[in-house]
Amino acid sequence: MGRLGLLRRSPDFTRLLAAQTISPLGDAMATTALILHLQRTVGTPTAVGLLLFAQAIPPLAAPFAGAIADRLRPTRLLGAGLLAQAALAGMLALRLPSLGPLLAIVFLLALADTPLGAAAGRCIPVVVADEDLVAANTLRGGMRELGTVLGPPLAGLIFAASGARLVLGLDALTFLLAVPLVLGLPEPGPEPALPEPGPGAEPGGGPGPARRFLGEVRQGLSLIVRTPSLLAIAAGFWVVVFFTAPDDLILPFLATTTFRRGPVAVGVLLAAASVGLLIGLPLVGPLGRRLGATAAVVAGFAVMATGNLLTAASPWLTGAFVAQMIRGLAIPLADSHVTTQIQRTVRPQLLGRVLSNVYGGVAVAAAAGYLAGGPVLRATSPRTSFVIVGCGGLIGTAACAILLRRAGRSSR
Repeated sequence: MGRLGLLRRSPDFTRLLAAQTISPLGDAMATTALILHLQRTVGTPTAVGLLLFAQAIPPLAAPFAGAIADRLRPTRLLGAGLLAQAALAGMLALRLPSLGPLLAIVFLLALADTPLGAAAGRCIPVVVADEDLVAANTLRGGMRELGTVLGPPLAGLIFAASGARLVLGLDALTFLLAVPLVLGLPEPGPEPALPEPGPGAEPGGGPGPARRFLGEVRQGLSLIVRTPSLLAIAAGFWVVVFFTAPDDLILPFLATTTFRRGPVAVGVLLAAASVGLLIGLPLVGPLGRRLGATAAVVAGFAVMATGNLLTAASPWLTGAFVAQMIRGLAIPLADSHVTTQIQRTVRPQLLGRVLSNVYGGVAVAAAAGYLAGGPVLRATSPRTSFVIVGCGGLIGTAACAILLRRAGRSSR
């Protein structure tokens, strides 16, 4: 009832949430359709890998995307970004180009999306009260995850009936439907005016636009480095994600080589964490109030890592499913409190940069985890790989807890 009450209290958040639900659903459908299309037309794992790599590169531009998110009005940026994505998805649907141009358009789609998460994150503290921040961030993350759960099977059904074009056309439509939902939302106040340049300033009043922009990028990065609590949360998040991301790579081999099961078992194990995440959404608020924001982050990280160790120890497929579901239970607890802590710590004029940098780092850590996970799996076994990623996640959790404790002492 608390979350339903939030939707009634904040119609603006309801609109933002609807937009943040529709477009990820379309994205998940489009990615699945493109994977199936490349499997059918090109037929090599390399082509699918290139597709996923093209989607993973844009988060490297997170520092610049965050500066853009702080410079522009969030609703205008969200509207323009959604329109650009609609145009690009429509281009894919109409032409279905060969591999090279297809990868270029997919890259541009991911690049256009990079600043939008930070823009939405800037809007949330404006449209909900501070005591509703955790619930709002939890709902946003849960609805985004719901899209990743429902999108692939829907795309598979539509692809089997009509091919990739219809799925990509629906993706373009989801972007268009989201545009009116974000226009006119309340926004953060403007950046306080800077003092006038003194008599010794250079003609023209200071550095040019390019240097000012680069200065804003550096400011967003340096704020994380200079704020102990932000650095602790960001570094812990990155390390835990680096070790957790290879799960999706290891689980298919655990199902087929360790448990000697077929494709259905692979799908079941891959869905387990998402099932746990959805079940865990109602627990986020009560646990967060009992533990506090930073303790909830550490607890979430610890349970995620422990779930991987339990997966390694499980003698049966059912046990591995339960272990991965336990890991999924902790994901919204950690993620929503990371976002909430950032929103409460950083002033609105820098919030886009910090959110973009932290979550851009998460995406880079996940990509690095995928790259490292393959050689580790080849050199060991699925169970041993899960032991390694579980222990690594616990090390990252311990480091985060130690840094947060030091940050708390230094702030007293």
